[in-house]
Amino acid sequence: MKKKIVGSYPYANVLFSISAALFMIALFALFALGTSRLATRLSTGLEMQVILENNLSDGQKEALLKQITSFDFVAKEETPTFISKEDAAKIMMETTGEDFVKFLGDNPLRDAYAVRVNIGLDSDDELMTSKKSLEALKGVYEVIYTSNLIRSVRNNMQVIGLIIVSLSIIFFVIAIMLINNSIRLALFSQRFLIRSMQLVGATQMFIKKPFLIRGAIQGAIGGLVASLFLLLISSSTFSSIPQVAKLLNNLDVGLIAVFSILLGVLVVVGSVYFSISKYLKMKLDDLY
Repeated sequence: MKKKIVGSYPYANVLFSISAALFMIALFALFALGTSRLATRLSTGLEMQVILENNLSDGQKEALLKQITSFDFVAKEETPTFISKEDAAKIMMETTGEDFVKFLGDNPLRDAYAVRVNIGLDSDDELMTSKKSLEALKGVYEVIYTSNLIRSVRNNMQVIGLIIVSLSIIFFVIAIMLINNSIRLALFSQRFLIRSMQLVGATQMFIKKPFLIRGAIQGAIGGLVASLFLLLISSSTFSSIPQVAKLLNNLDVGLIAVFSILLGVLVVVGSVYFSISKYLKMKLDDLY
């Protein structure tokens, strides 16, 4: 008969469950972080169309651009994009599929600057004040931003934020329960060994120590395995979808990987501790 070793229990099955649960947590954490940053960028990255007066010289346009970028609410990390009326006409024709310039005999559009402003979507008064400040500049015909789109984005972000928070809590609880149940089932085979050590006078801490050490090792390995899979998937995603790389970076992946390893150790050690404590308090008849 094979002798049981204190702290030993089915290793592969438990490690697989721990790694899978931690990988799901890490992947969802990365997704939630990217979604949060996208929402932040949308909420603070409103674009205003500064429509220019006709017949402005290149020098007047350059001077106007300097005045526009001098405002504090204009994003400094992104230079306003100049859109000529010819380019605007091409964009509109591609969108509508109709050559309105040929139909009208002239291009009624105007040159414009696409200006990104650092103003939250919920700051209606600030948006209106900024609009008036830009319209007050000499050479500006009008300033346009889509208020209906802003309200739609604002409402959608609130709903998406609530959904992500709810899913995060549910997903986290399910993953923790999966790890905890795996540990409890694994320790079930050790219940008589635990009781035997208790009957010969071993202290609770002496009994728990080898299990806790093994649990910490398994939690760390499970977190490491989950982190490696997360690194592979994130690297592949960053290279194939460049837009994602603008929201997330390798540092984010590294921090989530460290979090996964620490979480694995804490959850497994906690599950082992409470499971063994339960067996130590059970009556002998209840162990069968």
